[in-house]
Amino acid sequence: MSTLKLLVVDDEIDFAEFVADVAQGMNFEVIFTDNPSTFTSLYHANLNIIVLDLFMPNIDGIELLRYLSECNSNASIIFMSGKDGSVLNSAQEIALEQGMNVLGVLSKPFLVKQLEDLLTKYVQHAPTQTIGFSQPPSVSDIESAIENEEFFMMYQPQINMVNREVVGVEALIRWVHPSKGVISPAVFIPIAEQNNLMKEISLFVTNTAIQQQADWLKSGLNLRMSINMSPKNLDDLLLPEKLTSCAIAMGANINSIMIEVTETALMSDVVRYMDILIRLKMKGFNLSIDDFGTGYSSLKQLVRAPFNELKIDQTFIKNLDTDQECRTITEVSILLAHKLGMKVVAEGIETEVVWKILQQLGCDEGQGYWMGKPMLSDEILAWKEDWQSI
Repeated sequence: MSTLKLLVVDDEIDFAEFVADVAQGMNFEVIFTDNPSTFTSLYHANLNIIVLDLFMPNIDGIELLRYLSECNSNASIIFMSGKDGSVLNSAQEIALEQGMNVLGVLSKPFLVKQLEDLLTKYVQHAPTQTIGFSQPPSVSDIESAIENEEFFMMYQPQINMVNREVVGVEALIRWVHPSKGVISPAVFIPIAEQNNLMKEISLFVTNTAIQQQADWLKSGLNLRMSINMSPKNLDDLLLPEKLTSCAIAMGANINSIMIEVTETALMSDVVRYMDILIRLKMKGFNLSIDDFGTGYSSLKQLVRAPFNELKIDQTFIKNLDTDQECRTITEVSILLAHKLGMKVVAEGIETEVVWKILQQLGCDEGQGYWMGKPMLSDEILAWKEDWQSI
C-alpha cells in the first residue's frame, strides 16, 4: 500500500506540530498548517485523513467541512477542539449526514495514545476504506455484480458481556469489484436502493445467511443470525411467509434469526411496516431496531413495534471513554431498553476500555473489532475457540 497522507489544520501551531509529529512517527506523509485560509490550496483528493480543529479565526472547521463536502472528499475526518464538547458531536453529525467518514473526535488536550489509536484504526481498516471510492459504482456495475455473483457474506461475532459467551453473529454483505476493488456497502447499498436493486441483493443476503445458520446448527453450533433488512423490502406483505418458508426449507432455527431494521424504516408507511413486523414476530423471528439514536425516531417507535433488541449505534460507542455526551446517551438508551423489556447490543467496540464501561452500564451484548472483525463463515469456529480460551 502506498504511503498514507494526512493534513492537519489548526490555528495553534504547537498542536498542529504535535499531531504532525505523532502521524509522522506512524509513517504518514504529513502536511500541516496553522493558517486555515490556506486549506483549499493544500487540499487534494488523495488525502487519506484530515485532522481539523473546529474553532479557528476567520475560517472555522464547519466552513472547511462544507468545502470538503462540495469536493466530494473521500478523506476520513478527525475533529478536535478545546472548547464546547457538544459542538464536536454536532460537527460529527453534520459530517455523517453529508456522507463523510468521521474517524473520531478529540477534546484538547488529548494524549498521544488517543491520537495513535485513531490513526491505528484507520491503518487497520485502510484497504476497505481507500479502494474503489474514486468513482462510485454505476447501476450496471451493481447489476453485473448480482449476475456474476461478486457479492459474498462475512459475519461479525456478538458477545454476551456478562459471561463472554459467543451468542450470535451479524451477517454483513461485501463486494469485491473486478477492477475497483473492495467497495463498501455504505457506498453501493444506497445506489441499489435508489435503483430498485435491493430485492435481488436482499434475497442473496437472507438466503445465504439463513443457510449458514442452518449449516452451523447441523454441526452443533447454534448461533443467532442477525440479518439487516432494507426499508425497500419492508413493503412486501408476503415477507413473513417468504422468510418462514426459506428457514423451514433450509432447516434453520427461526427463533435464532434476528431481523434488524433501522429507525428511518419505520417513518413512512407505518401501518404497512407494522403489519409486516408484527407477523414476523408472530412467526417466531426476533426483531431489532438498528442504529438507535441516529435516525428521527421518538419513544413511540420503541413501543409500537414488538422489538426484542435495541442496537446502539457505533457513533456513540466508539467515543464512550472520551465523550461524556456519548456516555450519557448510551447509559440512558440501556436503561430505557431494559425498562421496555429489550436487550441491548452495542456495536463498534474497539477497545477494552469501552468494553469495560459498557459492562458497568449494564449492556447485554456487544460487537466490534476489539472482540472480532467480520470474518468468513469458515473462520468463525477457530476464532470462537481462541476467544473463549482467553
